[in-house]
Amino acid sequence: MTGRSMGRLACAALLLACAAPAFAARKVVERIIARVNNEIITQRQFEREREKIRQQMAQQYSGDELDAKVRELSRDMLRDLIDRALMVQKAKDLDINVDTDVVKRLDEIRRNLNAASLEDLQKEAEKNGMNWEDFKEDIRRNLLMREVIGREVGRTVVVSREDARAYFAEHKQQFASPAGVVLAQILISNEKHKPDEVEKRGKDALAELKAGQRWAEVARKYSDDPSTANEGGQIGFMKEGTLAPALSEAISKLEVNEFSDLIPIKSGYLILKVMDRRHEGIPSFDEVEQTVMETMYNQQMQPALRKYMVSLRKDSYIYLAPGYVDSGAERPSDEVPAKKGQ
Repeated sequence: MTGRSMGRLACAALLLACAAPAFAARKVVERIIARVNNEIITQRQFEREREKIRQQMAQQYSGDELDAKVRELSRDMLRDLIDRALMVQKAKDLDINVDTDVVKRLDEIRRNLNAASLEDLQKEAEKNGMNWEDFKEDIRRNLLMREVIGREVGRTVVVSREDARAYFAEHKQQFASPAGVVLAQILISNEKHKPDEVEKRGKDALAELKAGQRWAEVARKYSDDPSTANEGGQIGFMKEGTLAPALSEAISKLEVNEFSDLIPIKSGYLILKVMDRRHEGIPSFDEVEQTVMETMYNQQMQPALRKYMVSLRKDSYIYLAPGYVDSGAERPSDEVPAKKGQ
């Protein structure tokens, strides 16, 4: 199991917590819709999760299409809430403490948003309608979930190099790639800094890189792109011919693991690093070994996680209000899943 794999397992949950929108101003009756051992799940929590989904999907859909997408993604919402409660309770049984990690995560968010202090971050969050305590609790719970998944499930999923090589031999076409380059970036945005600070900040970042500082550390410290900074600035694979001419020219002579000088762009400055170059066609196993192993790991992880959650349910007391169904509960294989009341 790789660190990157573990990061991706939790990636969706952590991003959801940190991007949690303001809960709708309308009042929601505090009705208990589920009890998971000694923890309750309320109608307010249920509606809050649905509102998160709606606001996320509203970035891509609208109208009837948006409503359909929200309904689709809401089908397993109660299951997910029960999963979270069970894993947080399991974390307590395992004596897992993430208080230090919560502080680190909050500080990462603070740096990405260029807030001077955690107090300023709190003010910014509350200004946008977020409840600060809920915001921190979401982060804490998701970090606890990540630890439980790693300890209880991740350790049971083992992918050997031999298995990966055999999988690649049978699925080579799946890993075929057009010509292109895998890039990471450090973005210095003129929307985040005063005009006289932008170039200086870019030069400072470049100087640290040339002095031997690790790319990922410099990216976290300087990059103004919150979606990539914490991932070492990784922006992924760019197909040949899709980059702007100025960017393509800037990286044209770079070898793998080399980085560019400051590149002026409309929104500020970029520093680009070439993480990999790919030729068109099917790569060798050695070139994509890590990707193959992660593919196999993720394929095995999902059913292993669901099996684990079923086992937690067997050892727990779970009450559901009439009209609600836990889609994560064990069912006879020939039983048709019931639709959850909305």
